[in-house]
Amino acid sequence: MKIVQTRLIASLTKEEYMTKTVSFDRVSNIYDATRGFPPGISEQVTDFILNLVSPTADTKFYETGIGTGRIAVPIAKRGYSYTGIDVSEKMLAELHQKLEGVSHKLTAIKGDATALPFDSDSFDVALVVHVFHLIAAWKQALAEIRRVLKPGGILLYTHGQTNSASPALEVNALREEFTERWKAILQDYGHPFPRYGATEEEVLAELETQGATLETEIAAQWRVENTVGQLIENQENKIQSAAWSIPDDIFLHAIQDLRNWALERYGSFDYILPEERQFKIVVVRNWA
Repeated sequence: MKIVQTRLIASLTKEEYMTKTVSFDRVSNIYDATRGFPPGISEQVTDFILNLVSPTADTKFYETGIGTGRIAVPIAKRGYSYTGIDVSEKMLAELHQKLEGVSHKLTAIKGDATALPFDSDSFDVALVVHVFHLIAAWKQALAEIRRVLKPGGILLYTHGQTNSASPALEVNALREEFTERWKAILQDYGHPFPRYGATEEEVLAELETQGATLETEIAAQWRVENTVGQLIENQENKIQSAAWSIPDDIFLHAIQDLRNWALERYGSFDYILPEERQFKIVVVRNWA
């Protein structure tokens, strides 16, 4: 299989990467295509969230890192009030484009997760989806969410990617092997995957320390099948933020090493690596 050569996403400078949060401006036009749900899953996730929180006509939703509105837009289209902030203007532009010609009560603005421009006790439900690993001052961002939630409000927390896999599943073993090999290659070049914000364990421990009760729910599960060539091309195109801080010259060498290893390991770029994915939600109660 021939690997299609496409333009690399520009690397972050050290100064850019060490700011408060990582902006997704550079991948806003491909964000949904590379991180979206397969047909039917978005509706399933939306139904699950609404069943969890049992909203009324007066319920107000809030989301830190609203992005292109993958979670927000389907809920807003059901008629609920939804507010969100994001650091990326281009991601917000993609969201607003989705809402053109649609009746809704959604407000999405550019803002700082660590200093929300909202009054205390403003929202009934807060959501955080795949954000806190990108926020250095994540404890302050968490404190701000607690501040703007009404007493008795609910936080729905998803730390990993909305389609993150569980490496513990046997079917995901080869996909995990591929990912770990890529990490090892970058490590050998002196550019390990960056640790920028929080781990899931740190966030959940902080919530428990603050007296919250946590309950884990699986809103949806699905299976995907990608060829080795497709996975290499995804890495080559820097669709994941972990690659943005790597200098282009080193990155190109690392990609070639990944190609060489993959061809030797799997025998063909057409070899399929399946993956079981899930949308996991930690329901946080008795906190706000």
